[in-house]
Amino acid sequence: MISHDRVSVGAVRRATAADADGIARLFPSLPPFATLSDTRAIFLIDGETAPLGAVLLEQAVDHLAAGPLEIASSGERDPVARALIGFAELTARAIGLRQVRLVASTVPPDLAASLGYRDGMKRIRTGKLARMLDHLEAIGVPLWRDGAAPFDLTLYYRGVWGAVALLVGFGSISLAVFGPGNVSLLHVLGPALLCSAASLFAIVQVILIVVAARRRAGVPIALATFAAAALSIAGIGGLFVERAVPAIGELWAIHTGDEALDTLTVSVSADGTTLNLDGAYGTRSAEAVRQALEKNPSVRRVVLAGPGGRLGTAFEINRMIRNRRLATRVDTGCASACTIAFLGGADRSISPSGRLGFHQGSFPGMGSNDMHESNRDMRRFLVASGVTPEFAQRVTETPPDEIWTPTPQELVAGRVVQRVNR
Repeated sequence: MISHDRVSVGAVRRATAADADGIARLFPSLPPFATLSDTRAIFLIDGETAPLGAVLLEQAVDHLAAGPLEIASSGERDPVARALIGFAELTARAIGLRQVRLVASTVPPDLAASLGYRDGMKRIRTGKLARMLDHLEAIGVPLWRDGAAPFDLTLYYRGVWGAVALLVGFGSISLAVFGPGNVSLLHVLGPALLCSAASLFAIVQVILIVVAARRRAGVPIALATFAAAALSIAGIGGLFVERAVPAIGELWAIHTGDEALDTLTVSVSADGTTLNLDGAYGTRSAEAVRQALEKNPSVRRVVLAGPGGRLGTAFEINRMIRNRRLATRVDTGCASACTIAFLGGADRSISPSGRLGFHQGSFPGMGSNDMHESNRDMRRFLVASGVTPEFAQRVTETPPDEIWTPTPQELVAGRVVQRVNR
C-alpha cells in the first residue's frame, strides 16, 4: 500500500483533500482527488507559496507506475522531476516492488535515460544496502551528494563517515604489516586500494560539508567551514603521503624480494667451525644462512656484523642459532636486527672493539602507537633471551631513529653477553 507514513523524503509529501483544488488548477492532467485510493496517490513537492510539481503513483502487482508528472511554471523542470522520480523509486523499494514504469511522456527521453530508465522501465534494488541509502536520502544526508538536512546534522554524519573511513583504510596497513604469513600481493594492493578509497571518500565528505554550509549556514560559519575543510583536506593528503606511501612501498619491497636491502654475505672459516654473517638482512637472507649451516654441520660459532634489516629474518636466524646451540660473537659492529640474531647464541661474547646497537622496532609510515604491541613483544623476547628487564626496557624506549650503544660493562651487567674477549 502506498503510504505517506511509510515513505517520506525531503519536501515530497502525499496530497490531501485540502490540495484537491490546487492540483486541479495547477496540474490538470492529474486525476481528480476523489479517484485516488490506498494504491493510487498523488505526491507533491511544496514551494514557498504553491506546489512546484506533482506525480501520480499507482501500485500494480509487480511494479509501480509513475505518471503523469507535471511541473508548475514556477518550478525548474529537471530538478523537480528528478526529485519526484527519485521518490517513486524510494516508494517502490519501501513496498517491495522491483520495478518502476514511467507512464508515456512523463519525462523527456534524455532525462529518463540519465535516470537509468530503458523503454520507460527501471529495475529497483531492494537489498539492505539500498534501504540504508534510502534512509540517508530520507534524513537529507545522501552519501555522495548534498541533501536537505540542517548543517549541524550534515556535519555530524559526514564527519563521522570520513573519520571511520580513514580509520578503516589506514588501519588496513597495520593488518598487512602485522598479519600472519608472508607478504603477498594482497598485502600490498589491499591497503593501497583501501587507503586511496578512504582518502577520496573523506575528501568528498569534507567538500559536501562545505556545500551544506553555503546552503544552510551564515557567511561567518561558511567561511570558517571552508578554512577548516582546506586544513582537513591537507591533513588527509599529508596522512596519505606520510603514512600510506612509505608503508605500502616497504610492503612492496618485501613482496618483491628485498633486493635493495639484502646485502648479507655468508662465509665459513677454513676449518669449518665458524660461520661469518656480514651485512643487512633481507627477506631471503635466512635461507642463505640455513643452507650454509646444513652444508657445514661442524659450525660451532657465528660471528655477526651488520646494520640490521628485517626483524622477521633476524628472528629466523636467531632460531637456527638457538636450535643448534651455537655460540655468537661480535668483533666489529652489530646493530638493530643483527642483535636479535646475536641473542640466539648459547654463549655470547664480544671483542674489546665490538659494539652492539639497540633501538625499538619500526616500520616506514608507522608511529610509536602503531608499534606499541610489537615493541611490547620485543621486550618479552629480550627478557626470554636472558636479558635483564631493565636493559630490555632501555632498548624499547630508544627511538627508532636513534641507536643506543651500551658499554661492554653495561652489556655484561644486562646479561646480553657472558664476557668480553681479550
